[in-house]
Amino acid sequence: MLFSCNNDSKPSLEELKKRDAEKTTELLTQIFENEKDVYLATNCISEKPRATYQPNVPDFDEYIKEHLSIKDSTHYKLQTDLYKQFSLITEYAKGKNIITASDFKEFEQKSESGGFSFWDWLENNCSDGYSSISKPIFNEDYTLAYIRVGNICGELCGGGEERIYEYQNGKWILKEYFGNWIS
Repeated sequence: MLFSCNNDSKPSLEELKKRDAEKTTELLTQIFENEKDVYLATNCISEKPRATYQPNVPDFDEYIKEHLSIKDSTHYKLQTDLYKQFSLITEYAKGKNIITASDFKEFEQKSESGGFSFWDWLENNCSDGYSSISKPIFNEDYTLAYIRVGNICGELCGGGEERIYEYQNGKWILKEYFGNWIS
């Protein structure tokens, strides 16, 4: 008879998703509570990250893995799957009007048929335009996170950046920002 005390079991997919959701909520809540964040200073925000731009790099996956020092391909796959599926919810963006993907689709259809201007709607419904934020992509131990933020304040007005946050002493600290764009 053989007995082993070795418990090398890995967390289940559901446990990993739960931890990710907790860390996502923690980071996004902290970011939204920062009143000084110029890219999120609007009263409207898109449900999906629209006012953010994917960096112009040859291989986005390698770019992110390098910035976050991710080695585990299974972890990275889960992170990118969750990143693609992400939709902002009111729990994160309290007090902001969320412009849904179906709202944007409706705006496009109305614009194509004429008589509707998204920019007029934006000016009348959203002070200073609208903001966007991506879901964080975390490293394996959830101590580093990559995120994109941005805002659109008019037809030729907007900006955004990529950020790396680091978890230190119980809170997320902005470690680095790069990939800035301005329109």
